[in-house]
Amino acid sequence: MRASLYSRTSGLFHLAVVLILSVFATTTFACTTSGWAAGAVGSVNANDPTNGVSRVKGFCGLALTGTGHVMDGSPSNDPNFIGHFYFLPEFTVGPGTMKLFVAYSDEGGNAEVFSVKYDGANVIFDATAVGGTSVSVPADSDHWNLVEFAWHSDAMGSLWVNTDATIDPPDMTFTSGSGVVESVKLGAPEGLDGFVGKVTFDEYESRRENQVGALLIGDTNNDGEVNLFDISATLLEIDFFNPAIQEGTADCNKDGQVNLFDISATLLAIDFFNPIPCGSN
Repeated sequence: MRASLYSRTSGLFHLAVVLILSVFATTTFACTTSGWAAGAVGSVNANDPTNGVSRVKGFCGLALTGTGHVMDGSPSNDPNFIGHFYFLPEFTVGPGTMKLFVAYSDEGGNAEVFSVKYDGANVIFDATAVGGTSVSVPADSDHWNLVEFAWHSDAMGSLWVNTDATIDPPDMTFTSGSGVVESVKLGAPEGLDGFVGKVTFDEYESRRENQVGALLIGDTNNDGEVNLFDISATLLEIDFFNPAIQEGTADCNKDGQVNLFDISATLLAIDFFNPIPCGSN
């Protein structure tokens, strides 16, 4: 069983998922942050959809309503750092400019190397702390956003937002500046900066080479295709009497909920004559 939020260098740091069968034979999920070196700091809620936490894939997401983060200390003086994560902004008041992700040159997370920010309309990659540049790419203010970046010390870096980093060219390139990465924080390590509501994260992964790329949205049964079997799997998840959360990417329209609108979106995705892929409708 895999969790839907994790980090990876040579190994994987998993957001653990525990399945608990109740006396009523329904399934609930207890998600923790124990896979992260520093655990959860601040207002972090790692949980499943039945407890109000959305997810892109798998059983769990990571939601914050205020200052808080999870921290990964597995980087080790890395001059190259590839980061990948999805985030869902669900704010009722804003905008501000909050940091979603920060990389540091020390284990304690004090000396910033670069950050990824969100201002209500754009994803901003900022490497000015180490002599690099800052670039901005438009984001979706009420749907899941994919962010992927490649930072290379003393070289050019790349930023993708809602595109497939293994196939599409970068939305923006930037000057990375100088330094190494020793630790990272994901969440809202410096608070929501005027936003009110919550922000949810999923599918975090880090690498030192090779891009991660986009998930296949709409693949509810996680078999590598989007077809009629995924509609059947989504119906199992939204069953009123005995819902069964699916392992794949059921949220076809990427609005943070799995419901009948995702069935409609999946039907459009598998239309023989004019398919509209999940995530673009």
